Amino acid sequence: MPQTTTYDIFMDGSCSFCRWSQAKMEPYDTKSRLRFLDYNNPAVARQAPFSRDELDNEMHVRTPEGAWLKGFQAWLALLRVLPKLAWLGRLASMPPMRWIGPSAYAFIARHRYSLPGAPARCDGDTCAIPGRPPR
Repeated sequence: MPQTTTYDIFMDGSCSFCRWSQAKMEPYDTKSRLRFLDYNNPAVARQAPFSRDELDNEMHVRTPEGAWLKGFQAWLALLRVLPKLAWLGRLASMPPMRWIGPSAYAFIARHRYSLPGAPARCDGDTCAIPGRPPR
């Protein structure tokens, strides 16, 4: 695989929370380091060495070097490459956050549609994210 400078984020393009998170992160990506890939596309899914269930349960990121990160570790890596949020990535890498971060991430992933401010789950083809056209 050729070396790139982008972090490939494997996400569920039909997940309103995932798309909402993407919309929140994109303005911070001032150096175009993030590439969001919808694993519902079979060609994208074949790039990941994970099952559909694994991809559905937590975020997976392929680093520019080709390494795979998932869950909390993936979030840390993304925060660190976003210039205005790098400080947050460094802070979250330190104790006690690095110890409680994985559990917090798992909780958020399980309850992503019931969190305050999170978008509702999509129903069929009706999925609206503020600032984005409906799917």
